[in-house]
Amino acid sequence: MLTLTLTAAFVAGLAGSAHCFGMCGGMAGALGVRARMQGGSPMQAFALASLYQIGRVLGYATIGAIGGAFGHSAHWALSLTRFEGVLRTAAGVLTILIAIRILSRWNAFAPLERLGARLWTKLQPLTKRASNSNHWPGHLALGLLWGWLPCGLVYSMVLITFAAGSAAAGAAVMVAFGLGTLPSMLSSTLLAGTVPNLSRQPWFKHATGTAMFVFGVWMIFAAQVTQMAATHAH
Repeated sequence: MLTLTLTAAFVAGLAGSAHCFGMCGGMAGALGVRARMQGGSPMQAFALASLYQIGRVLGYATIGAIGGAFGHSAHWALSLTRFEGVLRTAAGVLTILIAIRILSRWNAFAPLERLGARLWTKLQPLTKRASNSNHWPGHLALGLLWGWLPCGLVYSMVLITFAAGSAAAGAAVMVAFGLGTLPSMLSSTLLAGTVPNLSRQPWFKHATGTAMFVFGVWMIFAAQVTQMAATHAH
């Protein structure tokens, strides 16, 4: 089940490339200009841009670890035998909603984005402080804070981490998602948006969105089969 979830998370990152470019493309481009100004050489600029992206994925991992720990703690505290099956089914439903978000304009996660915007206002002073740093810890910290930028796609993946089973598994889910977004974000920083242009192609959206939908259906089916087996064993 975790392997399926990790695969779905990675595909979600790839599928959401166009959304990521629209949401974070401006910030990625600005950081790319900053990296080129501070780097001196192309290799140094690439290293600085990579630090931003590593920090962003680490930010996702931190959020995922919190989500996984929360889900595990709730499972342990409530001691419900059916709780894990419910969480896995919910993860499948969320995956289907992500697929619908990719395939259409309907965004079921808009309320989450509005809620996240409030948290982001609290973090903005930290981003300003990190942006004033010219050393690698500052670049890494700025990327890490970037991972908390309010985004319905990110938050939907965080909800899926509740069913991951542990903090480590939750972090792994978000790292897989972050790696899926990496081509679009790194290219928008350094390569003039080559990959984001690909992600806007109708066939790419349809292929990845359909794959996400299939993943979601399979996750629900697997959750039901696992729950039935556990019930019979009990």
